[in-house]
Amino acid sequence: MAQKLLTQVQCFGASVKGPLHKREGRPNEDAWEVMRGSFGTAIVVSDGMGSKPNARTGARMACRAVKDALQYWTKIEGASPVMLLRLVHILWGMRVLPVSEEDSAATCVFAVVVPSGELLVAKLGDGIAAIRESDGKVVLLGDGRTGFCNQTTALGIAKSTKEWSVITRPNLSPGVAVLLATDGIADDLIGEQVGNFVKCVVEEFAYMEPAVRWRALCNELQNWSTPKHLDDKTLAVLWHRNDLGGAV
Repeated sequence: MAQKLLTQVQCFGASVKGPLHKREGRPNEDAWEVMRGSFGTAIVVSDGMGSKPNARTGARMACRAVKDALQYWTKIEGASPVMLLRLVHILWGMRVLPVSEEDSAATCVFAVVVPSGELLVAKLGDGIAAIRESDGKVVLLGDGRTGFCNQTTALGIAKSTKEWSVITRPNLSPGVAVLLATDGIADDLIGEQVGNFVKCVVEEFAYMEPAVRWRALCNELQNWSTPKHLDDKTLAVLWHRNDLGGAV
């Protein structure tokens, strides 16, 4: 049953450089990845903090650290989500060496369906992690902005795993979709727009061939409808495809 579920869990995403970084000749400082392995199926997005000199590498290493952490974590029977988050911090810190963690600060948002079928979604810092139920209800993980001046937390900034927001579920039901996105997208999604956006992304892009879908998603993000948008934009979707082929 669990193996069948993993074959029904579909993932896709895209990332584009924002207009500001294009004008400044800077690289896209977001990163994302789809991962499959003995640990299950996962997606991760990360936004390197623009004020940090090693932001791009910090974001890319966040994705790799999540994959590394999942490989270790799923081999330990009964391991808690807190252990997984600690592993992410440790492995990310090792991967950004010899640069300091502070100079490599990056947000980290990921979702994984492990071989048992359990879903875990975790978020540290800015961006969005949203679960859209098959009935249209939306569950959002907590806001990443905390403390004085509404400063965001991130890998390289967080002092405790308590700064993460985490949701676990015994399974990912048919028709349920998880959206992860950096703040270039998240900041423009308010209230009911989140659920509608997830629904639209799945219905419009999920059934395309991967190469066609990637190009179409990139085009959509590059032509973002919000006037004067500036940020890099990255999203990833993990969803349980309905056996009947229906969208969310």
